[in-house]
Amino acid sequence: MTDFHSHILPGIDDGSQNVEMSEKMLELEAASGITTIVATPHFYLSEQSVERFVRKREAAFQELLPVAENMGIDIVCGAEVYYSPSLIDEDLSKLCIGDTRYMMIELPYTKLTDSFIREFHSFIGNISSEITPILAHAERYLRFTDENSVYEIMNCDMLVQLNSGSFKPFSSEIKFMLDLIKHDMAHLLGTDCHNTSSRPPNMDIAKKMIGKKLSARSFDRLMYNAEVVLSDEVIGE
Repeated sequence: MTDFHSHILPGIDDGSQNVEMSEKMLELEAASGITTIVATPHFYLSEQSVERFVRKREAAFQELLPVAENMGIDIVCGAEVYYSPSLIDEDLSKLCIGDTRYMMIELPYTKLTDSFIREFHSFIGNISSEITPILAHAERYLRFTDENSVYEIMNCDMLVQLNSGSFKPFSSEIKFMLDLIKHDMAHLLGTDCHNTSSRPPNMDIAKKMIGKKLSARSFDRLMYNAEVVLSDEVIGE
């Protein structure tokens, strides 16, 4: 299984603060059957250059690599890129996941206005020949905007990722997420883990809920999609 969204690299963002915490997070991932983790530390263009981010990410990756290898877990480096129109002037290939054309992008936590949606679609259109964006944790934007606006955002050439922790019982976001999966509008699943306490790896909760409300096959398809993306192939082809 693959955890397609994590903040497990030590000391690079608001996720794991050191190798010791990362090791405990890896143990939790392994216990749930995760064998591949996509490390997606936050990238904010307003705070640092792409080059500086890549250097910091590589240092954190090298620090954690021996621990992950000892547990039999593969880590693939990427980024959770906070959207800014200025990204259009950057070499976004350096922020892509592994050696693929796929890049995870995070939207502002605010109401998604019509003008913002048009701007975002224009941005996607301008980069689509070289980059395929993955919308990070689509369900989280429902806390700030209406469902139709999220659907409008997704109505362009990109993939959609959901957070496993949002599948907890009685969550107001579950119906939205299950509908996306049922209609093949959500493609990837990640824990978005940051630590071992308040935001630990928790893939099991999604596996159980998706299996109960849809089918085990639906969960397996999300895991298969992760393999396709990491192979830099196109889902459905």
